Amino acid sequence: MSKIYCYKRASTDKQDFFRQDKILNDKGYFDGKNCIFVEEHFTGTTKDRPILNKLLNHVLEPGDTIVATELSRISRSVKDFNNLLDEILKKKKVNIIILKENFNLLANGNMDAMTKLILNITSAFAEFERDIISDRTKDALAYKKIYGTKSGKPTGRPRGENSSDDCLIKALEFMIEKNVGQRKTAFYLNYPVSTLNHDIQQLYKKYNTKDYKIILEKLKKDIS
Repeated sequence: MSKIYCYKRASTDKQDFFRQDKILNDKGYFDGKNCIFVEEHFTGTTKDRPILNKLLNHVLEPGDTIVATELSRISRSVKDFNNLLDEILKKKKVNIIILKENFNLLANGNMDAMTKLILNITSAFAEFERDIISDRTKDALAYKKIYGTKSGKPTGRPRGENSSDDCLIKALEFMIEKNVGQRKTAFYLNYPVSTLNHDIQQLYKKYNTKDYKIILEKLKKDIS
């Protein structure tokens, strides 16, 4: 009897599968009832995915079906996706269902040129989207390292006798240099938005101005 395997992937151990579980359940897939859920923690930029490879090489039988919530969960690039299509559809004779893109590829069906083109275009956009997210993440981490916060670990405003002033100086320098507002500054410096807003409001009142350059100059003078 043919089986249905729902493959789920998360990039890190800290990420859960709640969103993917909900999508699968909403589409009628329930682990242990009408299908088998397969989980893997591996970044999408990494080619080697042990659980998926084991599923492809040792578990799937002709007539089985592999389901994924979206294309990016099972492939990392257009080339990778085409290799998967060749491996799963042609060699393994296994069906593929991609829920987000609404693809239902049958192993015994013929894929015409237009269908393959649409699949490649969709895969290319997924790869592009992943690269954009990766670039934004790298930029954010770079800023955090420059301004003294730990990668991936929000520290908020440091505690200590002069730490709040030091933190405010960094925030003010960042806003002036990058010409950005408080929300973006809070994000890049891991400074709680509400705390930064409160601290800036206090500086407005203390120095009777909203000019960041004047505030920065006076604040440095006061703590020197």
